[in-house]
Amino acid sequence: MPDSGPVIFTPNHPNALVDPLLLFFFPPVYKIRFVAKAPLFKIPLLGWIMHKMHAIPVVRRFEADGKVDYKAFFSACVDSLGAGRSIVIFPEGASLPQPHMTTMRTGAARLFFMAREKNIDVRIVPVGLNYEQGSIFRSSVVVSAAPPLDTTDLVEKHKGSPQIAARELTERIRVNLEEHVFQTENFRDRELMLLLERIYSEEKSGDSWSARFERLKQFEAGFNVLKDSCAPEIESLRQMLSRYKKLTTSMEGKQGPSAYRTKGSLKRFLLALTGLPFAGLGWLLNILPYQLCNLIVKHIKRYDKAATATYKVVYSLLLFPFTFVLEAVLVHIWLGWIATVIFAILIIPLSSGHLTSGKNN
Repeated sequence: MPDSGPVIFTPNHPNALVDPLLLFFFPPVYKIRFVAKAPLFKIPLLGWIMHKMHAIPVVRRFEADGKVDYKAFFSACVDSLGAGRSIVIFPEGASLPQPHMTTMRTGAARLFFMAREKNIDVRIVPVGLNYEQGSIFRSSVVVSAAPPLDTTDLVEKHKGSPQIAARELTERIRVNLEEHVFQTENFRDRELMLLLERIYSEEKSGDSWSARFERLKQFEAGFNVLKDSCAPEIESLRQMLSRYKKLTTSMEGKQGPSAYRTKGSLKRFLLALTGLPFAGLGWLLNILPYQLCNLIVKHIKRYDKAATATYKVVYSLLLFPFTFVLEAVLVHIWLGWIATVIFAILIIPLSSGHLTSGKNN
């Protein structure tokens, strides 16, 4: 990673507004501003958040009634880069609920060349975002930054052939992103590789998602080599793995996970028993807003699957604090001030424990 800005970060875009939130983990020295689609700024609460984040709105062609003038947009981005700030722009141009990247737009490349024409020493850093299960609370994600792209030859080419240079830089971004993103052609192939990797590394069942991700990239490369030449064998393997999955699920249901992992089972049982009252209380205090978030997202049809996690987060910002305040009022009415103070101290730890234990639900 560069020591400081200005940088143009070009992540893939699998999970709507959760994606830019992840880049807040980058060092503050980059002074990041995000490019976001204009309709987001009109959504109550979310629009206020976008303004506070100093996001830069962009009107996408397919959302506009007529021709779109991008001069103001690019001017805002170039001015930010000139001031030493960094820009996050998603080259896919949209977040789609699919297990692979879509066609890249040339906006990031055009922005890069505009900045260079004003002698701004900007670099491009592709960023791979890889979710284990992107729509689930507290699921894991790997954020993988590529080295800054070598653009020396393209800066020279842009002087004579700007459109060709922009297309070539966009292709270079795509190639580098593919090295840092786990992709499959469809969800069936993704499920197949996830199961293959889990069986292959069964003795490492406690591995983190980051360790699994590295192996899955190897599976992806091997699968891409074999999927055309060995299509019948892969389909046969898919059927066998489906039966294997059903069998293991059935066995775990009958015998329980402890039948496979007996080591330390007594210790885990005692720890679970000790924490059970706290887990139960955490569940009781959080079940209402947790389920309301799920119900709202499921029943409001205009939100697509790519925005599921985004809207869960947005609604949580309202529902969880409102529920906690309501619960505090009820505790005060029923039990008095001392119980209310205890509730205020414990509600966040109890809620964190509840969401951690329920992250796969």
